[in-house]
Amino acid sequence: MSSLMDVKTAAQYNKWANNRIYNCLKQLSDDERKKDRKAFFKSIHNTLNHILLADLLYRQRIEKKPITFTALDEIIHTEFIELENHHRANDEWYESYCAKLTFSNLQEEFPFEAVGLNKREFFSLSLGICLTNLFQHQIHHRGQIHHMISHAGKEPPPVDVVKFARGDKDKWTI
Repeated sequence: MSSLMDVKTAAQYNKWANNRIYNCLKQLSDDERKKDRKAFFKSIHNTLNHILLADLLYRQRIEKKPITFTALDEIIHTEFIELENHHRANDEWYESYCAKLTFSNLQEEFPFEAVGLNKREFFSLSLGICLTNLFQHQIHHRGQIHHMISHAGKEPPPVDVVKFARGDKDKWTI
C-alpha cells in the first residue's frame, strides 16, 4: 500500500500548515482561543494541545521512550506561546526525522498500544502507515480549527496542499 504523499513531503506540508494556523491565531485573544466552541476538544487551544499530544505520543513510540500520556485530552500547555513553541519545535523534529527515512524503514513493523481507550488495544502496522495516520490526524483536527477560526469571526488561512506545493506566500506566511 502506498501513501497519497511521501512522509518527507507530508512532514514539510504539516509544518507549513501549522505555521499558517499559528500565525493566524495570533489575531485572537487567549480568551477567544480558549472559548468553548462546541468542538470535540471544545476550544481551539485544546484542539491544538490534542494535536501536539498525538505527535508527542508517536514520537515517544518512535524514540522508544516511556509513554507519558494516559488520555488524549490532556493539556500540555496552558499558555499559547508555550504551546506554539513546543509545536513548532516538534514539527521541526518530524521534518528532520522523516527526511532521513528510507523505503525500507517505512516498511518496518511499528507495534504500539493505544492510549486513552477503555480497554487495552494493540496495533502493529508499518511505520509508513503510522506516519501517514499521524499526518492525516493533524489534517483532520486542523480542519476543526479552521472552522473554529471562522466562527471566531476571523478569516482562516488556506492550508491546501496545492498552495503548499506551489510555494504560495501571503499574510499567514511568516
